[in-house]
Amino acid sequence: MLVALAVVLAFVLNILALQDRSASSLVAVAHQPIAAGAVFMPDMVRLTPIDAGFEGLGSMVGEADLTGYAGWIVQRAVAEGGVIEASSLAEPATSSGLRSMSIPIDLSRAAGGTIAVGDRVDVIAVDDGVAAFVVVDIEVVAVAGENAGALRSSDHHLVVAVDATQALALAEAMAVGNIDVIRSTGAPPLGGEGR
Repeated sequence: MLVALAVVLAFVLNILALQDRSASSLVAVAHQPIAAGAVFMPDMVRLTPIDAGFEGLGSMVGEADLTGYAGWIVQRAVAEGGVIEASSLAEPATSSGLRSMSIPIDLSRAAGGTIAVGDRVDVIAVDDGVAAFVVVDIEVVAVAGENAGALRSSDHHLVVAVDATQALALAEAMAVGNIDVIRSTGAPPLGGEGR
């Protein structure tokens, strides 16, 4: 009789343990302070159980979300022990860690509108009658205004991945006057970074 009671008791305890586990979810908590601007990696956090009925659970980064957010940027500093919220993470502008910059350009000055996402481009500007490469071999990460039509070709712009120096050079060239964007995908490298 005691053996049967022990078996029943063990069975009941197992059911209660399983119910407790299913009544909670694992969420990411910073195991050390995380600065704003840091690249989020799963090893920055520990998983902590939280009641599955908690109202704000959907806004938190859970166990299943960790690998999907790896490489994203932390927008707000998180204190040690702080819960990682999905809204505090932003997808990086580019996969290479560079900045994204928009180049407003008329289609006639951008390889006739044939430039596509993933293309490599060079940018040329003319200053005091002298043409020079501003930046070379930068990646196009987005193209907007493709469907604007011929009457609105000035609404066309390219989004390119640039470092800080390239961004300043492009901004200066655009402020001075017209620029031309040359599709250089597959072309031999020029060997310089522009002016």
